[in-house]
Amino acid sequence: MDPAGRILSSWAASLKWRDLPEDLRAKVIDHVVDTIGVMFSGLEIKACQSAHRTALLWGIADESAVIGTSSRLPAPNAAFLNALNGRIHTFDDTYEPGTMHAGSSVIAAALALAEKHNLDGETFLVGVLAGYEVASRVAAAVSPSHYASGFHNTGTCTVFGTTITACRMLELDETATAEALGLAGAMAGGLRQHQIDGSMFDSAFHGAKAAQSGVMAAQMRAEGAGGPPAILEGPLGFCAVMAKSSDISRLTEQLGTQYEFSKTTIKPYPTCRFVHGPIEAALALKRQHGINVENIRSVTVATFKQSIEVSSRPELRTAYDAVVSHQYSVALALTQDKVELAGITNFKAHDPSAIALMRKVEVLHDDDLERDFPRCWPHRVTIETKNNEIFTLLSEYPPGRVTPISRIVIDAKFLDQTTPYLSEHGARRALQSLRDIGQADNMRVVIETLTT
Repeated sequence: MDPAGRILSSWAASLKWRDLPEDLRAKVIDHVVDTIGVMFSGLEIKACQSAHRTALLWGIADESAVIGTSSRLPAPNAAFLNALNGRIHTFDDTYEPGTMHAGSSVIAAALALAEKHNLDGETFLVGVLAGYEVASRVAAAVSPSHYASGFHNTGTCTVFGTTITACRMLELDETATAEALGLAGAMAGGLRQHQIDGSMFDSAFHGAKAAQSGVMAAQMRAEGAGGPPAILEGPLGFCAVMAKSSDISRLTEQLGTQYEFSKTTIKPYPTCRFVHGPIEAALALKRQHGINVENIRSVTVATFKQSIEVSSRPELRTAYDAVVSHQYSVALALTQDKVELAGITNFKAHDPSAIALMRKVEVLHDDDLERDFPRCWPHRVTIETKNNEIFTLLSEYPPGRVTPISRIVIDAKFLDQTTPYLSEHGARRALQSLRDIGQADNMRVVIETLTT
């Protein structure tokens, strides 16, 4: 039987945009709009600006744009920065079954090479879908043990997707693409120590490196250097070595008929995806029962182990804590009736009411909910009032998983992120160019609307 890499490569090379179901095509465009929008949100973050200065030291070339700026860099480096900016707030999309954020990396790789090679919109979009799908299937094959072992799937699994995307942009055949995946395996890296130390940059860096590495792997193979096609399922390959248990059938099962990408969801909140379910449940309880925040005695979030490991943060020591904390996000939602980027990035302002309520939020493990993970991401929120009233609501899936985030919400999120840089007129023009991307003859024209 052919190696999984060759099967995935053959599928990706033969994929045609117009043959895809209409709802799937619409979803891809939604994710492109959302992901490019959040790339703007990282432009003024100091760590991202430091990375930009560093990338300028690596060389300047009129190849690919850094979104939201006037910089033009070699394609791998532009991909690196665009993915970094899109990941820095963890406001990008999530593949929940594999605990992975592939969108910023895959789309950054596609943008860089589509612009460099003057590709059309359909080629860009089909490359994006192929990358999402392969990254998702790799993550599915090694989940949940890979993440539980300390690996960060956004760095380790995503690079296979970005490589597929880049190979499609360069029109490499199935053999060459499979050998490029072999190179990607040598660059599949990312550890979760940052979740303990509290560095958002590390989390974003993993996605940025995956974007850069995917472009580099495809370019190297285009020049004749390749790696082992059985890198995914071989006895010393990725699945065998980097997961205590894996299911390699997930790599190719129902390929082309069932899309793992369809399980990827867009984020309405600028927080860790584990936190989205509790936010929604807390807001729903407050609305349904008219709960007065000052009358809350305690809030309990019951959930599974992985959610607790990442997101039980009773104190805010770092920006990372603010992004991932169950306690802070639930308290912010209940006190402000919303969770917006400003409330997360300005956590040092310490809204007194949110901080006071945060101290009343307890996160607990629940054996029954543990058994449901990773089929779903269950969180049970219980609010007890000072009047001894108890209100409980179970969130099985974060918002967007069962009922997709609407186009209206996605477009509003895009405009919120881009208007400060492009002006209101420019942001709306950029949004329209992305919505019409399938008709674009040259991606450079689209990307010009996204630069300054």
